[in-house]
Amino acid sequence: MKIVLVCYSGSSASILRDRMLAWARANLVNAEVIVSSLAGLDYDKEDADIVLVGPQVRCALNNVRERVARNIPVMAVDTRDYGMAKGDRVMQDAMEEIKRYHEQMPK
Repeated sequence: MKIVLVCYSGSSASILRDRMLAWARANLVNAEVIVSSLAGLDYDKEDADIVLVGPQVRCALNNVRERVARNIPVMAVDTRDYGMAKGDRVMQDAMEEIKRYHEQMPK
């Protein structure tokens, strides 16, 4: 699973990314988490399973949705989970959103 985590400059999410990957390893989930800036999103979004938007760029959520293919869910990360680097909760929320999104998509 490829997750793109978008934040303002692409650097503030490294602790969250590390905790997300630690949870994934501990739960035998094959995951890649790419930290991206808004400017880097066009390159990083390729083959993504979900794009997560950090609180500092939440105002660009609609812009991100427009730039990402319709088959890729885009989700805002909970501000508290982001700030406290709750990688387990962010991963679980992302996995649930991927499942929910694909169940709702027309076949």
